[in-house]
Amino acid sequence: MNHYIALTCEALARSIYAIAAEAPHTISVRLYRQGLHNTPKKLRETLQKQIDTIQPGECDAILLVYGMCGTSTLGLTARHTPLVIPRTHDCIALYLGSHQRYLEQFRAHPGTYWYSLDYMERSEPGSNAGLGATQIGVMDEVYEEYVAKYGQDNADYLMEVMGEWGKHYERAVYIELGGGDGTAFEQLARDQAERRGWTFERMTGDRRMLRMLVHGDWAEDEFLVVPPGHVIQQSGDETALIVARPADGSHD
Repeated sequence: MNHYIALTCEALARSIYAIAAEAPHTISVRLYRQGLHNTPKKLRETLQKQIDTIQPGECDAILLVYGMCGTSTLGLTARHTPLVIPRTHDCIALYLGSHQRYLEQFRAHPGTYWYSLDYMERSEPGSNAGLGATQIGVMDEVYEEYVAKYGQDNADYLMEVMGEWGKHYERAVYIELGGGDGTAFEQLARDQAERRGWTFERMTGDRRMLRMLVHGDWAEDEFLVVPPGHVIQQSGDETALIVARPADGSHD
């Protein structure tokens, strides 16, 4: 029996705990605040610090229950224990069950705001409690620029007044993953769609990819295993997304 330490975003807490309970391995789950992905550098620093606190021989692998999350996981380095990370952009793909399903949805409906029980129950008070498919990256850069220039309160106000959070969107999707009664949160998503003039859809999620990660079923086309002494880098390939390269910059 192997021992895996799973570094997990709060937005996937219910799913990871449920899967860990039935896993054939010993799983230690460590949760991190979901809002950290809004500042990629901060999330990267947090995850690397936690990776570095894990001692040699403490576990057989460190599971990163994240996608690239903008650039948040790029640059993470495996020290003495392998890292395993899904080849996905973000947690939306993990809710849907595969990177391929994510791409199909994104290409057909790029302006989609995503909702789920897992994410909404842990959102900051007063937030719109959704995940935008184009929010991470460009929108974060706009927001951070406003924060730097005008302060956080003014930045929040400007983003709302200027409609930056909503103008790119036309659809709201509530993803049902099971594991709890999300009726109230689904209604909140419906209400948000109505207020914004978006269409609303309810979609069944799939814990398939999360289950594969936790169970140790790391198919090469869906997961990257980062050997000790290697760092996660972007591949430039929309399918593979990420690669592991020697941390010292040498070639394999």
